[in-house]
Amino acid sequence: MSKPLDIQPGDRILVSRTDRLGDLILALPLVESLKLRYPECCVDVLASLYASPVLENNDRIDGILRVQSQQLGRSRHYRNELKQNIVRAKYKAAVVVYPDRQVSRLLYKAGIPNRLGTAGRFHSVFFNHHLIHSRKANKKHEMEYNLDFLSFFHNGPTVSQPTVHPRVKELRYARRILDDAGVGENFVVLHPGSGGSAHRWPLDKFRQLHHALIDRGIETVITGSADEAATYAEWGSGHQRRTVSIAGQTDLRTLAAILAQATAVIANSTGPLHLAAAVGTHVAGLYPRRKVMSPVRWGPVGKDHLVFQPSMPECDCPPKECFCMSTIPVESVAARVVDLVCNEDAVK
Repeated sequence: MSKPLDIQPGDRILVSRTDRLGDLILALPLVESLKLRYPECCVDVLASLYASPVLENNDRIDGILRVQSQQLGRSRHYRNELKQNIVRAKYKAAVVVYPDRQVSRLLYKAGIPNRLGTAGRFHSVFFNHHLIHSRKANKKHEMEYNLDFLSFFHNGPTVSQPTVHPRVKELRYARRILDDAGVGENFVVLHPGSGGSAHRWPLDKFRQLHHALIDRGIETVITGSADEAATYAEWGSGHQRRTVSIAGQTDLRTLAAILAQATAVIANSTGPLHLAAAVGTHVAGLYPRRKVMSPVRWGPVGKDHLVFQPSMPECDCPPKECFCMSTIPVESVAARVVDLVCNEDAVK
C-alpha cells in the first residue's frame, strides 16, 4: 500500500469477521486499533449471531451487526435486508478479515467504496484493495495476520491483546451460579469440548485430569454445552469427591464472567480458550503437532499461559483417525497446572 486510505472524521468503518468465536476474539486488536487511530470515526463489526456477544461492553466498538450465517446462505430476503442496513450505514471502508463469499459479495453490492480483503481467492474479485499474504504457511499468529490490514490505514497505536469485558452484573450473576454449586473463590475450569477446528485431547483424559486435580485439593468446575452435561455428570461416579459441572447453564456472556473469576482454564484449541485469555485468566491449552493447528498460529495470546503438545515433532496420522493427542500425559498437565495455581495464589 503506497499511501493510507482517505478516511476523514465522521466516516464509518466496518470490520467483518463472521466465522468462529476464537477467530472473532483474535480480530479484536484490529478493531480496537482502528478505533484508536480514527477516534472520530465510527467503527462497527459484522459478526456471527453466536459469537457477537463477546463484542458487547467494549467502548472501542461503536456498533454490532449480527449475522445468522445459515440464513445468509439460504434466504435472498435476509441478504437483501442485511444489504439495505449496510447501505443505510454509508460505510467508507469495509475490512473483510474472514472472506466469506456471501459477505464479500454483499458488501460489493452495497456499494462500499473501499473494500479490503485478501488476494488469491475466487471472491477476491469483490474487493478493490487486496492484502497480499498467505496464512497457509502458518508462520505467525492469527492475530498478527489480522493486524496486517492496518497497512491500509495511517500509522498509530496498535492493540496487541484481545480483551473481552464482562459487565459487573454478569460477574455477580456468574458468582451466584458458582455459589449455588458450592464453588469457592479459588477454582480451575475444565472445558473439554471442542468446535472441531482442531484435534482435541480425549474426553477420558480430561476426566482423569479432573480426578487428579481434585485429589490434589484443586477445586474444578466443568463447563460446556447442554448436550455435554450428561457426560460430565457421570465423571463423579465411583470417585470420593463430587463433580461440579455447569455445562448448559451459561450463555456466552455468563461463560466469560465465569472464566474471568477462575484461577486457570484448561481447554483444547477452541473459542473458550481464547475467551478465557481475553478476560485475563491464565490458560493451559492442548494443541496437536500439526502446523495448521499449531500454537504458533492459534496459541493463547498473553503472558504466563501453558501450552501442551504431543512429544513427536509432527503428527502424520490421518486427520480423522488421529491418536497423537492422547499421548499428552495427564500427570504432566496436572503438575504444571498445580504449579500455575499455587503461584497465582501466592501472588494474590
